[in-house]
Amino acid sequence: MPEYNIKLEIEDDIRMEDLEEQPRSFFQAIVSFIANIPMVFINFIRNNPHFIIFLICVVCNVWYFWDTIIYYSELLEDVDRDTWIAAFVWTFIARYYRFAIGFWGDTIYEPSPMQARELWTSRDVTVILPTIDPDNPKFAECMLSILENRPAAILVVTVGASMRQRCDDFLEHFRQEYPMTRIGISAIPHPSKRRQVAHAVPKVETEFTILADDHVFWPSKEFIPNTLAPFECPTVGVVATYKCVRRTSPGKFWSMSSIINFIGCLYLLRHNYELRASNAMDGGVFVVSGRTAVYRSRFLKADGLMHRFCNEKFFFGLLGGKEGLGPDDDNFLTREAYKHDWDIKFQQTNECTIWTTIGDESVSKFRGQLIRWARTTFRSNPCMMLESNRVLIKRMPWSFFTVYLTGLINFALFWDGLLIITFYNALGADGLLSTEMRSLYYFMLWTKVWKIIPHFWRYPSDLLLLPFQILFGYVHSLIKLWALITFWDCAWLGRNLDAVDDEAEHSRMPLNMDFSWGEVRPNRHGYGYCY
Repeated sequence: MPEYNIKLEIEDDIRMEDLEEQPRSFFQAIVSFIANIPMVFINFIRNNPHFIIFLICVVCNVWYFWDTIIYYSELLEDVDRDTWIAAFVWTFIARYYRFAIGFWGDTIYEPSPMQARELWTSRDVTVILPTIDPDNPKFAECMLSILENRPAAILVVTVGASMRQRCDDFLEHFRQEYPMTRIGISAIPHPSKRRQVAHAVPKVETEFTILADDHVFWPSKEFIPNTLAPFECPTVGVVATYKCVRRTSPGKFWSMSSIINFIGCLYLLRHNYELRASNAMDGGVFVVSGRTAVYRSRFLKADGLMHRFCNEKFFFGLLGGKEGLGPDDDNFLTREAYKHDWDIKFQQTNECTIWTTIGDESVSKFRGQLIRWARTTFRSNPCMMLESNRVLIKRMPWSFFTVYLTGLINFALFWDGLLIITFYNALGADGLLSTEMRSLYYFMLWTKVWKIIPHFWRYPSDLLLLPFQILFGYVHSLIKLWALITFWDCAWLGRNLDAVDDEAEHSRMPLNMDFSWGEVRPNRHGYGYCY
């Protein structure tokens, strides 16, 4: 049996090459950055042909309708000051009412407390772990962090006979090291996270089920008890966890990987803020992230749920492909929980925290993830508002307007541009850099920074990267616009599912879809027998 040397990282994942990197002068860093711009631009064009075509179409339309644009812009010159003031006030309210409500919700939020006598323990939990990349070191670390929490069982579902065999060989070591947790392994013929989960759900025998991704890490050994605390309330059916992104190289100002990772950290930090605020106001959440979520098993085993889960369609049932929608699996389960009158609790404590990775592999993967997540908004939010409108308006009116509706129209580039234009004309300011205009800019900056202050307390050197976060907010508006236009595209961007499917189809080994639990053998640590 080979020995595995696996290190469980609790907080930071500092790469050795970053530690060994010789510091560069500020001038050298600027020259290097400028020199790389043409290559970055060329690679962007090569990797995004559809987006380039879209931009060409936009430019052509602007050129064609230029006279019309000029005509209407001249009409704006005749608008009186009172009209501009009214336009600014309504734009300001529409832009920042969500911020005000979120600020209050964040203030009053409280996690569910741990009880003196716990009703549930880690032995009441089964973890379902779908994976298509068992050879990744992150998968090994993920398994180790889960096993340290001693759940009753872990059900690993992969794809194809070859990948299943690699999983089985690799996880045998963990079976010997953690005999108190049963580790089952199975596989399905084709990659589909939904079908991988559905394949494992019937095998769950515990009161609760945790669905987890294969690249998340639970740093606390008390993670499971803290996630189960909200279930002391019998109406709670789902618990969402607090998510953090590993900061791989803080302070590396001119490193592209550092900038992307920095943006990923703040992306999830803002998500946590929004989840905390909306959940405190009326129990609403925009989604229970599939990275790690806890469900009552009877909810997942409800009649017909897994069938609908694997065959979801959208846009009045017209879109979704022959096999059903692939992404948006966590949005579907969130929607179903509300439709069946379950409460959802967002649990944020030091122990109820997961760590994950974003932006540490490649720019193209991160870009694909952003487009996929943005498309999810335009697919899922209308479904939530139409299918569950009775539940939302009656039980969660704040979330209906501040989460689901606002999520469809939240384009920072356009809203901020409209604010600046209306404020400028309402004041009759001397210029865009006048004292009054600077006051507006400072306020806008404060609203953008407020949610992400905790990151800079932890990594103060990252303050140098703040301009990149502001710029990203505006670039993300264009990404969302592209996602809106292409919302029908259900591709799981960010992962090469075709390569996984090709490996499974060309495997010469027969596929056994039953769960294997390992051989019964004496355990050297004296815990009896493992399976």
